[in-house]
Amino acid sequence: MKFLSFISVILYCSFCNFIKDPYPELTSPVVDPSSYLPKEVKAELERRILEEEKKTTNQLVIYITDSLEKQTIEEEAIAVFEKWKLGSEDKDNGVLFLLAPNDRKVRIEVGYGLEDTLTDILSKRIINEIIIPNMKSGNSSEAVLLGTKAILDQLNSGSASFLESNCPENFNDVEKELHEDTIPLLKKEIKTLSNFHFQFCVIPSDTIWGLEAKAIKLLLNNKNNKDKKNKVVFVVSSKNGFMGTIVTSPELGWSLSHNKINTIFNRRHEEKQQMDFTNFSYLSFLDMLNYLNHKNKQVITKGTGVYDPHDALETFSYERAKNTLTEIESKYKIKTQILFLDTYKDLALDAKNFHHLAFKNSPAITILFSLNRKELYVYTDNNTFLPFASSDPENDQKLLNSKIRYEIESDLKTGDIDWTCIRAAEATYYFLYDLTRLSPSEIKESKSEPKNPMMEPFFLWQWYFGLSFLIGFLGFIGGEGFLFFNALFFILWQKIRLHTSFLLDSPNIYQTISFFSSILMALALVMIFRKLGWATKVHNSITNFVTYPSSSGSSSSYGSSSRSSSTSYSGGGGRSGGGGASGSW
Repeated sequence: MKFLSFISVILYCSFCNFIKDPYPELTSPVVDPSSYLPKEVKAELERRILEEEKKTTNQLVIYITDSLEKQTIEEEAIAVFEKWKLGSEDKDNGVLFLLAPNDRKVRIEVGYGLEDTLTDILSKRIINEIIIPNMKSGNSSEAVLLGTKAILDQLNSGSASFLESNCPENFNDVEKELHEDTIPLLKKEIKTLSNFHFQFCVIPSDTIWGLEAKAIKLLLNNKNNKDKKNKVVFVVSSKNGFMGTIVTSPELGWSLSHNKINTIFNRRHEEKQQMDFTNFSYLSFLDMLNYLNHKNKQVITKGTGVYDPHDALETFSYERAKNTLTEIESKYKIKTQILFLDTYKDLALDAKNFHHLAFKNSPAITILFSLNRKELYVYTDNNTFLPFASSDPENDQKLLNSKIRYEIESDLKTGDIDWTCIRAAEATYYFLYDLTRLSPSEIKESKSEPKNPMMEPFFLWQWYFGLSFLIGFLGFIGGEGFLFFNALFFILWQKIRLHTSFLLDSPNIYQTISFFSSILMALALVMIFRKLGWATKVHNSITNFVTYPSSSGSSSSYGSSSRSSSTSYSGGGGRSGGGGASGSW
């Protein structure tokens, strides 16, 4: 009987141990069972998190575990989130910051209600730019502390009371961080710019991302902009060595590009060194007004030059393009202008009108770029190319237009207005240079159609070529070497065909050869990788690098809909939304 009792106790203990919950209870905002963080760091984190939770009701919890219970950190985060039921039941406003130092993994899991505020992209940036670099360098406390600050800063921007508490008016310095004369002076400076609606605000923010999020929220709030003017939001923070950013209505994107905004705040070295927040803010605001006033740009004379009244160009591109156009006039006796304007009529008609306004009947070239329509038009007078023995002025204009469009195509797609201007000027110069080197017969031959135009393959091969990019991408992110290399080799064969004369008249034969040779080459390369033992290592590395959170997660039963009292800490019935990001180092 004693033996049976002993066996029963052993089985009972084993069963209890078997069903024991592997996760600790939620007792505070920082759950650190193995005391990974120093006590003072943990206390600082708990203080910040509880203060923010009191303001916004968002619940952030940090969990540091010795080892993962699940196969992936995404599964672990969902299991912990659902056990603790982070956030409130009605708002789903919970966030889990999960760190597994021994497994070298980290995850930010976001509840449904905060996915628009703390997006997957922002979570990934916080992990890649703050947490992982500090973990790699051995600064684990800094990784957790700075990562938490970034999360809280982003969550704060989504608070319903944010605008009322920080920026209730157009010009705000609620905490009185600036000299008392600053705001009156700023209001005086903007009196001449009656066509803009300005909003200036000093905002407490620990990161530039949080500052940008708050600025965007101010931009979208049109409560104080009844006249629907172009809106300019200027925000600064005295934290972390002073920060600032500017967001504007889309129409002002060329006047205040990202490069210009960065320049405005990055040039304030002296003010940062002297810890002079007032001058940092005031002088940066004046620099912004200079861009909006267009005070720094020269007005073209006699038609030749770059006309940029909207200040869309940086100084380097403006000067470089202007020098190229001056060289064109000096060497080829042709006046040239590049115009960056908002246009509302027919682009060809506008270019013609601006051309005759500047040059009348003189040999000249006008390149008009429409800022609002993102289009370009080249206009020339019929007499422009006569000195170069051209017998077809209209075709010369078409050739010049084609050459410029070809040169600026990639810059136009990326929105790089500066290099668009430079390449347009240089394309015009080299077009004229080529004309001076060709004889009349060569010019005529260069304008004719190619004798052997490249034949296009059957549309199914063209469709497969487009599909190859998708196949290659899927093969890469899935670590499937055969798919990746098969698509890569097929794409390379197509690029080779464009630059050689091999089988140009038989494109379908070439495509067939390319298709089968790509398969054979991919098989050979994958077999070599497997033989050398590289395949598994490459697969794991790629999978770890591009792993994103699972989009699924089971919803457990709800808990209580409100927090416990200050004597205990618990979740409020929230659910994981499957959003967030993961990382490893």
